[in-house]
Amino acid sequence: MNMDHIEAFLYAFQLGSFNKAAEALYLTQPSVTARIQSLERELGGPLFYRDNKQISLTERGKQFLPYAQKILNAYQEISTTLREQPLSGNNLTIGCTLLMSTHILPEILPLYREKYPGVNIRILVGSSAYVLEKVLNKEADFGLARTVSHPLIDSFHLHTDNLRLMVPSAHPFLSMPAHKLTWEKVGREPHIVLAHGTLEWLMIQRHYHRNQILPNIMMEVDNFEAAKKMVMRGVGISFLPELCIQEELASGHLVEISPHPVAQLTRKIDIICLRESKRDLIDFFIHAVKGMERKLLISRSS
Repeated sequence: MNMDHIEAFLYAFQLGSFNKAAEALYLTQPSVTARIQSLERELGGPLFYRDNKQISLTERGKQFLPYAQKILNAYQEISTTLREQPLSGNNLTIGCTLLMSTHILPEILPLYREKYPGVNIRILVGSSAYVLEKVLNKEADFGLARTVSHPLIDSFHLHTDNLRLMVPSAHPFLSMPAHKLTWEKVGREPHIVLAHGTLEWLMIQRHYHRNQILPNIMMEVDNFEAAKKMVMRGVGISFLPELCIQEELASGHLVEISPHPVAQLTRKIDIICLRESKRDLIDFFIHAVKGMERKLLISRSS
């Protein structure tokens, strides 16, 4: 009997919907349905009555419910018991996105090593959904990711990052009078964006849709570092997070353009952990990031 199948069953029961269970588990609705159907085959019959979007437990489902809860609780208890805690042991595993691993952790981890010199640190890098999965499975002690919502997760706001529209230093837009730089002209330029369906892709699409413009998206990449390199090479233009462009702005390799009305594209970055996690570790990273933000503000104003 697969733990993922039991978890899908419990989330569907608690949330009253396969769709809501899929959202909470960061899965597609067909994936949740398939997991529950597999469990039903193992148990010899249906666990839910399905009436359009409404679901309710069958008698078999009611009988299985307390066992499913006990199995999941026992699994979580065993996992907690067998894992070393980062502040009492010698290991700390952090899940994070590529942007966080490149531009936040290098600033914060030296401070952490000063305070906890004996701790071995492991970094797991992937998408926000990947980070959430690692935290839920207790393969990471905490994660740095976009804001997520999950009943087993505590989220603490870490940083708000703005997307800025970047062009290479020799781009023709930079010699254009500000009043002539319109979103219609900008939209015709080749755009480099994150992969179809990501939050950033949706934000950019919504922005252009509000201005009744169909943007010229000529390339999709899987990370901002790749997009940044492409822009510097003159391949196209891109909305890039402030975190990853500080050095390039200072050196002049990238330049921001700001057509009117100004695009308000912001992403919230959280530190996420299981609810039983120790808050002193979380507080350390929150305070360290706030200190990093203050340094950035000072450097921008100087």
